[in-house]
Amino acid sequence: MLKVSACTGMPLSTTSSRCTQRTVSTSPGNFIAARQHSALRLAMRAGILVGALALPAMAQAVVIEFGVSGIVTEGEDKLRLFSDSGEAIIGKPYTMKFQLDIATLSDFGSQTGIGHGASNVGTLAPVSFLGEVTIGGRSFNWVLDPDSHAYLYLGHKETAIMESSGQYGWRKTYDVWSTIGLYADPSVGPYFNSLDFEQRIEFKDFVGRWGNSAFFGLTSTVPRFPDDEGPYVGTTTFAGTGTYALWQVRPVPEPGQVGMLLAGLALVAGVARRARRRA
Repeated sequence: MLKVSACTGMPLSTTSSRCTQRTVSTSPGNFIAARQHSALRLAMRAGILVGALALPAMAQAVVIEFGVSGIVTEGEDKLRLFSDSGEAIIGKPYTMKFQLDIATLSDFGSQTGIGHGASNVGTLAPVSFLGEVTIGGRSFNWVLDPDSHAYLYLGHKETAIMESSGQYGWRKTYDVWSTIGLYADPSVGPYFNSLDFEQRIEFKDFVGRWGNSAFFGLTSTVPRFPDDEGPYVGTTTFAGTGTYALWQVRPVPEPGQVGMLLAGLALVAGVARRARRRA
């Protein structure tokens, strides 16, 4: 029989005398099982700690989702995101959807009673912005780098805007700008009475005062080796009318926060699975 530490499961001679003693069998099977249980407890504590650290940030995130659908009126898909070679995208149905966390944005114009805006342009605070475009059944999505720019605005009871510009990808290969701008006919509205961002606004059968309601542009710059003629540069741009739009609140955690939580849970599950196999 061997006296071991109740704190670490190691022989008492290698641990601090402050730990209590317990007696276990010195058989290899029992000693290995004790070590496995100790490792499992430590992993579970680590997973719980990671999840606890992520929860406050998850609670603070307030994500506004703004989406619009309609018909593409102009544009060209040179990057072949939504079409095959030589296929036109004009006349195809599209949907564009944004998700923007407004927790890091600074308000402006919120006290005028006419409009309420928020942006990070002046503060350069980090941005959490996700975008998705679907044209003719083909989808493309992106997540902007945190140092990008974002802006949203509600005003005049019938105007809603969300736009962004920035880069993403390895060595910032992609430069993208996108806008949903609804300037509905005031004679049809009002579509909303509050300037609070955290509300649900449905734009149904609205008429845009200036035609198009969605704008998108993506430029891809890829180095050429050898660099005799400069990098490869391709673009995809489009504009489209709007027939239906929805502004709503999506209080969801940011991707990095979800990753932290899932990493902790995966660690716990992995150690538990390994312990069962060795048991």
